[in-house]
Amino acid sequence: MAKEIEEKGAQLDSAQIETILRSYCSNFPSVMLLFRQQDGTVVADRPIPPNLSRRLDRVVSGKTSGRGRGAAPGAGPGRMMRVRATQPVMADGEKTGDVIALTLPARTTLFPPGTPRPTALFLPIAIVVAGIAGMILFRILLRRIRDLERLAMRVAEEDLDVRVPKPGPDEIGRLGSQLNRMTENLAAARRHVEEGERQRRQLLGDISHELATPSTSIRGYTETLLNPDIMLSEEKRKQYLNDVLDEAKRMDLLIQDLLDLTRLEAGAIQLFKEPLDWVQLCQNTMSRFQARFSQSGIHLRWVSSLGEAWVEADGRRLEQVSDNLLTNALRYVPSGGNVMLSLAEASDSQPRRFKLLIGDDGPGFPRQDLPYVFDRFYRGDTARAAPGSGLGLAIVREIIRLNGGDGRAENRSPSGAAITVDMPALEKPPAP
Repeated sequence: MAKEIEEKGAQLDSAQIETILRSYCSNFPSVMLLFRQQDGTVVADRPIPPNLSRRLDRVVSGKTSGRGRGAAPGAGPGRMMRVRATQPVMADGEKTGDVIALTLPARTTLFPPGTPRPTALFLPIAIVVAGIAGMILFRILLRRIRDLERLAMRVAEEDLDVRVPKPGPDEIGRLGSQLNRMTENLAAARRHVEEGERQRRQLLGDISHELATPSTSIRGYTETLLNPDIMLSEEKRKQYLNDVLDEAKRMDLLIQDLLDLTRLEAGAIQLFKEPLDWVQLCQNTMSRFQARFSQSGIHLRWVSSLGEAWVEADGRRLEQVSDNLLTNALRYVPSGGNVMLSLAEASDSQPRRFKLLIGDDGPGFPRQDLPYVFDRFYRGDTARAAPGSGLGLAIVREIIRLNGGDGRAENRSPSGAAITVDMPALEKPPAP
């Protein structure tokens, strides 16, 4: 470049020199080329702002490094200009000037030449604001992630009451909602397990209590019969043996009912469902129980306006429901009482359901016992002296439940008790 200026010599004016300088540094915006003539005139490869002219003179003359508020074109405020190379230009053996390469640090080229001043002013501010906003957003996200971490740690410590507070609609919020749902399911599962364990302990206690009474009676009668020091008449001995037999039957009934109830609750009994006429089944049960009620002095009657009532159920188990209900009435209704067994279609049910009701005019249920009459081994104060296992109504409830029905107990006015069980009607009865 210096050689080109030397060759053309005095033929060049300032504009031509500027063109030559620009052609050499057009691809290097961080480099400024100057031609300083002997008279001090400076020609640059780009226009020099007036506010930088004096500082540029000082840099070129070597009096300063250019640090200050001014800067060469393409540099930002407060940057540094440096002279990197100087090449003298000779003409006819005399020095006509110097070509000077002035460089700026690369960071000063953030804004290319010609960048509008507002952009150069506000872009750094925008970057700072964006950085602050990013930090705030990062802290918010970090806090929400830490909430999820705390929930996981609390769940690991078996605290299932903890929840993610106010999960939002975004990805982290949806994850928090799923964790809340998972924790609720775990809590429900734990409550179910705890309830099962409570029922298991209660069942063991109930079995022990119910078996203790007949076992104690059998042992007492047997010890008396085997004691040679106790003289018993033949009639008394026969009475004791009959009592032992009755207690053994009671234990057998208790064990059989308990096995049935346990299998029903565990779903271990397979139901063979088929279309059944509930009217015919109830009438058959009435025929079998009529003589026993007559012997006890209790009037048993059948009430139904239905010619047939088709349901889909296990016939043997549904017959067991009627047996248990009538047996229960036979135990608690005093002689001279009345028992009614009725079957009707529920008027307020959709889809159709049939309702079996057994009612009596006996003492009824104590009000405090009504919520518990279908519980296993539950026997109110008025029923403790009556025979039975205390499992009959619990078995009724499970059989009806497994066949898609429901049951409830209530007192009648002015006296007596009523137990109602219902079953869904079969929409398409079998063809005759």
